[in-house]
Amino acid sequence: MKSGTNFLKKALSFTLLGSLALSLCACNASPSMVTLKSQELTGRLPDESVTGKDPDDTFCSSTADFSIRLFQTALSGSGTGENVLLSPESVLSALSMTANGAGSTTRTEMEQVLCGGMSMEDFNPYMYSFQNRLTTSEDVSFHQANSIWIRNQEDAIQVNEDFLQTDKNYYQADAYYAAFDDRTTKEINQWINKNTNGMIPSLLDGPIADDIVLYLINALAFEGTWDTPYEDSQITEDASFTNYAGEPETVAMLHSTEDYYIHDEHATGFLKNYKGGGFAFLALLPEEGMTPEDYAATLTGEDYLTMFRNRETRDVIVQMPEFTYDYTTELKDVLSEMGMPEAFQKHADFSNMGTTNTGYLYINRVLHKTHIEVDRTGTKAAAVTAIEMTAESCVMEEETPPQVILDRPFVYAIIDTNTGLPIFLGTVNTVQ
Repeated sequence: MKSGTNFLKKALSFTLLGSLALSLCACNASPSMVTLKSQELTGRLPDESVTGKDPDDTFCSSTADFSIRLFQTALSGSGTGENVLLSPESVLSALSMTANGAGSTTRTEMEQVLCGGMSMEDFNPYMYSFQNRLTTSEDVSFHQANSIWIRNQEDAIQVNEDFLQTDKNYYQADAYYAAFDDRTTKEINQWINKNTNGMIPSLLDGPIADDIVLYLINALAFEGTWDTPYEDSQITEDASFTNYAGEPETVAMLHSTEDYYIHDEHATGFLKNYKGGGFAFLALLPEEGMTPEDYAATLTGEDYLTMFRNRETRDVIVQMPEFTYDYTTELKDVLSEMGMPEAFQKHADFSNMGTTNTGYLYINRVLHKTHIEVDRTGTKAAAVTAIEMTAESCVMEEETPPQVILDRPFVYAIIDTNTGLPIFLGTVNTVQ
């Protein structure tokens, strides 16, 4: 546990979306396919103007549903008493870029899981507006970047130019043509390091396998400070936190009175704003005897949004621990269970993304790695998601203020306060 006072409030997410690999099944390139030959490809594509859609109930409902289902499905497969942290926004962004390259049943399944059955043609404008709005706050820094890396062997992959154009238009994705050798590994890691403000210095740690032909990468970084900073008198350096196993742990505890109280049948919580109020830290303490995992299992996206929208403007007495941890998981099984198994099978259809001279493309695995630090000055968090596609296939009356004392396991999120949608979702089962 780190209890230093020098951390800025930061949340970063990096998503590496996938290495596409060659299939054993042969197929021919269509006339709309192009074999790209330059190192930086984005300049070859026209700058097209697109119209976004402001987040509405349709978008918020589908995105909240994806976020909560991703969270609870991942929790069901996590280790007992383990701290978990996901970035639904990062995963959704990366998968949406990938879904633009999917076809037939593969695309239908992905659209159902990612956007509640909306077509990508309808969903992309929502993502365009939502992501642009997240990055325009004057009170916090929210940076987002996307890139596509393509193996430059002539027989490796022929990329559909329409796919690249769509991801450029709606996700501002840059495209690069690379040798996929040790230098490419270094360049990708440098891109990651730059676009996560140095919080994630690298992801790739070895040679890129011969059957990997394409990577799609999303990185997002959030930096802010508490809207109301903690004074020294509000900090207890040696407070106690009872972990998942019922054992006491010593932790620095932050005391405050917050303005927004949230609750449902099984949990009580609060919102604590970052500077400007556009983003907030949300915490939920399950009732006694209920674990964070058990509580998450009771939620739906609709439940979550209803709880956020019904938040009460009233004093709530809060105690919150400082904490830090890392988390790594593989999301292939999670996403398959959520309803998009075909994307991971050899008969997956990613023909709208591109073709190879030897076969089709499919997702091999989805890696997600996160890091978070919460202290008296703020939060520092990072997330990495890797989707790897491989090459074998084809106002109230006065009363006593409520108290939310986070001295035992709890659920938390970093949210966009305009929509309530979570950028990060996590659990704290231990602070050591």
